[in-house]
Amino acid sequence: MTFDYRERSRTKGNPVTLFLFRYGAGASEYYAYTNAEQEIVHSAITYQPIPIDYGSVESSGTLDKKTLTVKTPLLSEVANLWLVSPPTYPVTLVMRRGHLNDPAGEFLVEWSGRVLSCSREGVEAVFSCEPISTAMRRTGLRRHYQYGCPHVLYGPQCNANKAAATYTPTIIAVENAALTFNDGWAGGLEIKALGGIAEWTGPNGTIVRAIIGVDDLTRLRLNGPTTGLESGDTVSISLGCNHRFEHNGTAFVDTDCFTVHNNVPNFGGQPYIPTDNPIGTATNKYY
Repeated sequence: MTFDYRERSRTKGNPVTLFLFRYGAGASEYYAYTNAEQEIVHSAITYQPIPIDYGSVESSGTLDKKTLTVKTPLLSEVANLWLVSPPTYPVTLVMRRGHLNDPAGEFLVEWSGRVLSCSREGVEAVFSCEPISTAMRRTGLRRHYQYGCPHVLYGPQCNANKAAATYTPTIIAVENAALTFNDGWAGGLEIKALGGIAEWTGPNGTIVRAIIGVDDLTRLRLNGPTTGLESGDTVSISLGCNHRFEHNGTAFVDTDCFTVHNNVPNFGGQPYIPTDNPIGTATNKYY
């Protein structure tokens, strides 16, 4: 008997739903739950039974944008991702529907999307989720005619060597959103950490923080809390980039693309845009 037969039947079905939350880049960084009363193994993933509920799933045959609400216990592992600050990576959700008494173990995708936010209502964590179709309708970023480089540092268009610009210093002091290291931790390039990233392994996988300030070349201010770090730990610090390209005819001037990353061939800006308007009235040197 197929899934469709049990789904249509009034007495033969025993419906359950599987919830797969992925919160990181690693293959094992996920939480799998089910609203059944027993563990369910599907595609080598074990779904743990917890009290979990969700709103109605609607489909009109178009790219629906209706927000879906999912509720779990307040102390669930996935809710802990929002305990101090939002997760580093986008959290996606795939819901599958099947029947416990289906010998074929067929679980079809009922809903797929990402978690936008998590709020707390009494003893429940309430997740607001949007379907993947909204991303399909979203207007993509456009590349502009500009001086600076628009590429994401270490991204596929930039393609800078991240490993060559990464240091692993030892922490000597930890604050809520700042880390302090010894002098010379980056061999003279400490100021270039501005705009870079700090990475370490936290309680729920890899944590990534942007570096928004460099104080006295030893103290880095981050855009989020230093969850799970203590003095004596090491972190990976990848240097930033000012996305500028300047050449005075003899050498590059304040150009991190060259002096820090040696990546000028991949510079994505237009540094030679003329600054004088050839049709302006402020000067007649073109006439």
